[in-house]
Amino acid sequence: MKPIHWFAPKNCRLASVLILFTSVVLFPVLAYSSEAEKGFGQVTIRTPDGHEIDFYKESYALIIGVSHYSGGWPKLRGVERDVAELSLVLKNQGFHVVVVKDPTYDQLVDSFSSFINQYGLEPDNRLLFYFSGHGYTATQSYGGEMGYIVPSDAPDPEKDLTGFLRKAIDMQQVEVFAKRIQSRHALFIFDSCFSGSIFSVSRAMPQNISYKIAQPVRQFITSGSADEKVPDESVFLQLLILGISGDGDLNGDGYVTGTELGSFLQDSVINCTHSSQHPQFGKIRHLNLSRGDFVFVLKDKSRETQHSETAAGQIDAWKMKLKKGSAKEKSPVVPLPSF
Repeated sequence: MKPIHWFAPKNCRLASVLILFTSVVLFPVLAYSSEAEKGFGQVTIRTPDGHEIDFYKESYALIIGVSHYSGGWPKLRGVERDVAELSLVLKNQGFHVVVVKDPTYDQLVDSFSSFINQYGLEPDNRLLFYFSGHGYTATQSYGGEMGYIVPSDAPDPEKDLTGFLRKAIDMQQVEVFAKRIQSRHALFIFDSCFSGSIFSVSRAMPQNISYKIAQPVRQFITSGSADEKVPDESVFLQLLILGISGDGDLNGDGYVTGTELGSFLQDSVINCTHSSQHPQFGKIRHLNLSRGDFVFVLKDKSRETQHSETAAGQIDAWKMKLKKGSAKEKSPVVPLPSF
């Protein structure tokens, strides 16, 4: 182990950050979904007394995948498949989906800012952000740990630490983005080993759906803790898709909340990986942004789209794979040399 005076890193693959964000093409690396149906992102909930309330005006998902790196990081072959599978499921859930492939640092930062400016200022929008690529967790000079998203042009920190710090996006930046959003609900999901320093881990749930959906929230889900490796082909993604498709409805009320999804993933991933991976979930450490709960509405048969049949077949296949225990056979991504 080489001594580092102020920066003791722990490397891991950050395979997915799901932040609930927006969708529009601003760079050549952005690809729109032409299949999203206008108005389909509008969400109506039914209160316990039978009244229907139009809550989410539109639903947007920004999905970022980084599989090819120019700075010495290993290629992630499973990222493109993960992005395609999740995109299909989110379209079926009513999200307008935009895919960003292999963004550089500047493109990644600009995409966050531009999406928030165009879609995150509408209070009734629902926003989701997903990042699939490498991640990095490090102990800072002043103590504590910090997680980083690694864009395609970030160098290997062992060879160029200063360059890495200039290019990587730390979670404090993500927290700033989260607070700039004016939309009521935003969810960030990380399929990665990751430090939960910007959110408080909790299993508490509001009592009813009306309260959950009415209050603002910024939620985070990670697939593992900072000292764990996430495989390139991740069981977390498979369970994430199962969760938002209905398996995460823990109380059977027809809705999957962000808290229910986090609880479902925590229990299921630990079980399927034989306790080698421990997801964390919680809400931002901010009084006014931690009271509500992001909500997925399980659709009626009348709202099925052309994606439904394909998505249902994939879900059945994933269930069979998990039942057979194939998750434990997945090999981890090649790690960077230790410091």
